[in-house]
Amino acid sequence: MISKYAQYLPKRAKIVWVLDDLIGMLVLGLALLILNLCLGTQWPSTIIMVLNVMLIVIIGLVIGHLLLIPYYYRFHRYALDDTAILIYKGFFLRKTEAIPLNRIQNVDTTQGPLLQFFHLKRLVIVTAAHSFSIAAVDEQVAQTLRERLILAARQAREVNNDD
Repeated sequence: MISKYAQYLPKRAKIVWVLDDLIGMLVLGLALLILNLCLGTQWPSTIIMVLNVMLIVIIGLVIGHLLLIPYYYRFHRYALDDTAILIYKGFFLRKTEAIPLNRIQNVDTTQGPLLQFFHLKRLVIVTAAHSFSIAAVDEQVAQTLRERLILAARQAREVNNDD
């Protein structure tokens, strides 16, 4: 069950996801066009047809992902409590990732061109075994959350070392 204190991602995250999918579709469409122009006369038509069908299926999957972005956004949240940070994901298969603060080794922020344009950052939380991420957070919130996580992880380690 999702905590009542869980934070939603900013609404601009949906725009970033849509643009990311549209850029992917544009690249695939250009690949399909170039493939047909360059190889259409040199390769047998059955190979070209199979490649076209594969690219069309991939574009269909991207369109499907585009249509599911509102649902994906609705169930993508995060919450920070005294012992762990919780990351909620998924709408068909829901997943809750609980990262104990005393297990956190590193907290990074990354920012690609789209995230940078919309003043968002991706927060990556690293433990000894895994890496977890929050897809898109406001720049200020990401910095504050990063500092809080580092401080909380440091304090949790000190408490464990005192025992």
